[in-house]
Amino acid sequence: MFPDPKLIWRPFPSILDGIQQPPFVFAHGTNRGVLYLTVLFARQAFGLEMRCQAYFGVEELFYSNAGHGDVAGTYDGGVYIKETMDSALLRAQAYCDPTARVRHFLFVGGDYCYEVLSFAEPSIYAFDSHDEAMVWASANAA
Repeated sequence: MFPDPKLIWRPFPSILDGIQQPPFVFAHGTNRGVLYLTVLFARQAFGLEMRCQAYFGVEELFYSNAGHGDVAGTYDGGVYIKETMDSALLRAQAYCDPTARVRHFLFVGGDYCYEVLSFAEPSIYAFDSHDEAMVWASANAA
């Protein structure tokens, strides 16, 4: 599943587009099948929440040099969230459970990059400070 050299990412427009690079992304684990990520950069902070089948984080240096998909999988300061319509991970999920309708998202971070096999689009919350985002994450994480 990783690396998947045939992977093609497409933009998934959101309020996170245009953030300075590279943001720091922290996974707070899953709680009752919901994944919580915190995206921090400069003076802004966001929380991402999504129903999740599986997720994984890869150190950014390894991720960007692994030959994992097209160059659109990197963050260039434009569209932050990426989604793919076809991947080895989606095909494996379909083989194991053909009735599950999951989506495959990418969140690039300056420290770790996260890919998520999700049942829905991410819900995104804007916070006034990094501390407020971390309180949100702590309250929701397992």
